[in-house]
Amino acid sequence: MTCYFQGCKNKGITKEHIPPRSFFPDGEKEQLLTVRSCELHNNAKSKDDLYVLAQICMNASPNNRAREVFMNKVVPQLEFNNAALRKRLAEGAVSAGNGAVKYRVDVARLDDFFTALSCGIVYKSCGSSLPANYQISHVYHSLLGAVDSERQQIEDLIDTFYAGKPMTFMEFGAPDARNERIYTVTIFGIPKFQSSITIVHRFFGVFKVTSMLTNAVSAAASS
Repeated sequence: MTCYFQGCKNKGITKEHIPPRSFFPDGEKEQLLTVRSCELHNNAKSKDDLYVLAQICMNASPNNRAREVFMNKVVPQLEFNNAALRKRLAEGAVSAGNGAVKYRVDVARLDDFFTALSCGIVYKSCGSSLPANYQISHVYHSLLGAVDSERQQIEDLIDTFYAGKPMTFMEFGAPDARNERIYTVTIFGIPKFQSSITIVHRFFGVFKVTSMLTNAVSAAASS
């Protein structure tokens, strides 16, 4: 059995959790889904797990269980390894007045994380890795930043269009995510990779990310 990651032909000799185990409270194993992974793609993503979890919790708290997970999973790691995680989170932070702080988000780290997560969700849903001709991008609806009006309109349209459940012919598959208070996922796309694929991730019920997996061959043919 090959690795779950797009384009990787190595054998899947380890297990990759999607989302990572660190995202879930101790003792809650309802959503510890796994896919087969090579050592490279298992270890490569793990460096971003806690950073991404911290950003999700800070932007979702106090909704649902975000604060609880932050206190139990992120806080104990802030001073580890010469406070590397604390320094990474604080880098570029600016005061917003009244004691509030705006934290800069390393979008490249989020992109790497959600690309790997999307590949895992696809693999878990259909038993095949994402074909190499798909291009992956992500929309972070829950993050605030300097976005031009045209781009904001596009993101709002994406948010609205993929707000519900897919129509029957667009039911690509379901990875059986069960711990809805932590993570839910909905996948739009014609099965067997006959179209582009859209994955809607939602953490703690409020932190929403839309992953756009574009079939470059189909896109080129229709242009």
